[in-house]
Amino acid sequence: MALLTWNEKHSVGVQAMDGEHLELYEAINELYDAVLQHKDRSVTGPLLRKVEDCTRAHFASEEAVLESTKYPELAAHRLKHQALVAEIEELAVRLEHGDVNLTGQSLNFLRYWFNAHIQNDDLSYGPWLNAHGVH
Repeated sequence: MALLTWNEKHSVGVQAMDGEHLELYEAINELYDAVLQHKDRSVTGPLLRKVEDCTRAHFASEEAVLESTKYPELAAHRLKHQALVAEIEELAVRLEHGDVNLTGQSLNFLRYWFNAHIQNDDLSYGPWLNAHGVH
């Protein structure tokens, strides 16, 4: 069972960003599957770090493209990115220290965050990037 399901409504109209979003969805779903299968922290910890790494890499890539086109909402967009990375980092540290166990419910914030972020924030930069020659 997938936590996130990619479909065309998630497309921002920029091939590279759509591909990175899909990779993030796959990493999150891999983690979610491991949690649902009650895999040990030795499995879920590295998968959560993989989600964190994919998220950081995507955000860096996205921000670089937005910066290169002088996207007017970049500062606010970057702050949202920083907040999510901090949340994932905190969860990973707590998991590594044994302060928390991951559950399907504890990962719901990822579903909400990525769906809401793409729908409410990322879709707005698609036309901007397209107008600036990024497809």
